[in-house]
Amino acid sequence: MAKAKIDIKQEVTDRIVAALEGGTAPWVKNWNGGTALGMPSNLSTGNAYRGVNVPLLWMARADQNFTSDEWSTYKQAAAKGGQVRKGSTGTRIIFWRIIDKGVDENGKEQKMFLLRQYTVFNRDQIDGLPEVEVVEVSEVERHARADAMIAAAGAKVAYGSSSASYSPTGDNIQMPAIEQFDDEGSFYSTLIHEHAHWTGHPTRLDRDLSGGFGSSAYGGEELIAELASAFVCATLGIEGELQHEEYIGSWIKTMKADKNALFGAMSKAAKAADFLTDFEEVALEDAA
Repeated sequence: MAKAKIDIKQEVTDRIVAALEGGTAPWVKNWNGGTALGMPSNLSTGNAYRGVNVPLLWMARADQNFTSDEWSTYKQAAAKGGQVRKGSTGTRIIFWRIIDKGVDENGKEQKMFLLRQYTVFNRDQIDGLPEVEVVEVSEVERHARADAMIAAAGAKVAYGSSSASYSPTGDNIQMPAIEQFDDEGSFYSTLIHEHAHWTGHPTRLDRDLSGGFGSSAYGGEELIAELASAFVCATLGIEGELQHEEYIGSWIKTMKADKNALFGAMSKAAKAADFLTDFEEVALEDAA
C-alpha cells in the first residue's frame, strides 16, 4: 500500500492551533524560570531560523525546558564533534526546496517550490560540543538598541495617550508614556508592536490595513504585528508583554479555515521585522 502523503502545511497549522486552543500563543514566553526567548539559530551556520520555524522551535524549547536557542540536525552535530543524546526526541521544522525548471518561452525563469520537513535537536540534547561563551548584555544596552532603531525609523509618535494605537490615515502612532507601563520591557514591546503596524503603510510594505475592529482582516493584521514584534523583541533581547489575548479566537478560526493563513502571516511578519531591524543597522552605521 502506498504511503499516505503528509500535508505539511496542515500538520504545522494544527500544531500552532493546538497551542492557541490551549490558551498559549507560541511566541510568548510561557514558562517559569529559564532564560529569555531569543531568535532560534542553527548551531553550525549561526543563521537565525525564519517564518513558522521560529514559533515551532520556541514551543519545543518551552515544552522541554531547554535553555539554548541553538539547534542542529544529527549530521551537523556530528560534524561539530557532538553526539545527540540517546533517547532524545527531535523537533520537526520545515524548509522550502527550490528546483530550477529552466526558462519558459518568454525567457522567464521557472522555479518549483517543494515544502519538506527535517528534524533538529536543541544544543541541550547534544553531548560533546564546546562550551558556549555567553556575552551578557544589560537591559540598559538592549533598550538603547531599541531606542536607536525607533529613532532611525522616524515614525511620528505622540506619547501620553491612554492607549497604544497606529492610525493608517494619519500615519502616526499614539503611545502611553513609559511611566504608564508596569515595566520598561512592556513599553518597548508595545512600541515595537505599533511600529510593526506602521510598516504596513502603502509607502512601506503596503499591507491591507482597512479592516475594522473585530473583522477577519483586522485580526489578521494584529497577528502579523504581534509576530513581527515577537521577532524584533527576540532579536533585540527585549523582555515585555505581547498583546494577544483578545485575538486568539479569531486567529484559531482563520487558521482552521485556511491552512495557508498561518504561512502568509508568518511571511509578512518576517518582512515587517526585517524592515524594522534594518533601521538598527542604519543607526549603528551612523554611530560608527
